[in-house]
Amino acid sequence: MLNKLPEFIDPLYSVNHNKQFVGRVNQARMQRLKQLVETSDREVDIELSFFYDKALKFPAFVMKLDTELNLICQRSLAPFDFQVNTEVKGVFVESMALVEDLPSDVEVFELDGDKISLVEWVEEELLLAIPMVPTDPEATMDYQNDSAEESLTAETNTSVAQDEPESKPNPFAILQGLKK
Repeated sequence: MLNKLPEFIDPLYSVNHNKQFVGRVNQARMQRLKQLVETSDREVDIELSFFYDKALKFPAFVMKLDTELNLICQRSLAPFDFQVNTEVKGVFVESMALVEDLPSDVEVFELDGDKISLVEWVEEELLLAIPMVPTDPEATMDYQNDSAEESLTAETNTSVAQDEPESKPNPFAILQGLKK
């Protein structure tokens, strides 16, 4: 195991040699992630193991990520810390046609070159971990709903107003004149 993470990884070489990488990457190095978080000064702990999965018969990996993302709560619009502790198991393939029989919990990565950027790969997994609508479970809204009596009174007034006919001109009256 190495404490320093390489910039680029050759996945097939790593699988053939059962490589393991352990290290940290700062969130500030991830450009797309920086646009979604409030502060990007935190570290991402990475554990990455490569091996050949004999059951699936594919080169495989297990990636574990642990970090905190500082997101904006969409309920209160205040920043909050969102804990990301994820484990991804996947396989490498040269063609997506080969993966029809794989279980649904296995990620599939199609290889299009010799090496892949480790930082971009980690960034992709972190982007997938961010919820569609980040909300802090402890957040409260700054407004209060109307009481039940006030909303009932408003509904009664609205229904009374709808029962009274209004004297609006019929927009089809001109057409009736043309018909005669």
